[in-house]
Amino acid sequence: MRIYKVLFFLVPVILLAACKPGRPDGILSPKQMVPLLVDVHLVDGNLANVAQMPDSLFKYGFNQYDAVFKQHKTDSVQFKKSFAWYANEPDQLYEVYVKVTDILKAKSDSSLKVIAKADSLERVKQTKIMAAKAKKMADSVKKAEKRKNDSIAKTSKGKADLIRKKLKTDSVAKKQKTKVI
Repeated sequence: MRIYKVLFFLVPVILLAACKPGRPDGILSPKQMVPLLVDVHLVDGNLANVAQMPDSLFKYGFNQYDAVFKQHKTDSVQFKKSFAWYANEPDQLYEVYVKVTDILKAKSDSSLKVIAKADSLERVKQTKIMAAKAKKMADSVKKAEKRKNDSIAKTSKGKADLIRKKLKTDSVAKKQKTKVI
């Protein structure tokens, strides 16, 4: 009976000593995992914009993921093994993903700033174009108004001249009639 008591306390101690804390060999460190996950998520985002055909993931995704793994000097097997280990260690996975989301947010913010700046420059350009068009339109309206006023004046002057000529001819005709009588 005594041997059972010794084994009862000795076996858990041996098992606890055998389980070493930390990452096992072949698992990527958080320092390696963060940039790798950032790039994997960027590839995921790029693939979301590809038309979803039956072989599109294989056709477009395989090369992109392979390039990411080569860039980080790893392969898909080690990545999957590391990700599975981190999934079983939620505290460490949380720390990794906090860093990943910070980096992705910074990249997104910088991209949005570039897009906003380009949009504002485009709006300024469009505003200048619209102002030039408005000025040109205002100038053409002024010219048309001036031509209209000139044509009215010419028409009025012409009508006045016609009336004067008619009156003159009428008065000449009256004088001639009065002379004839």
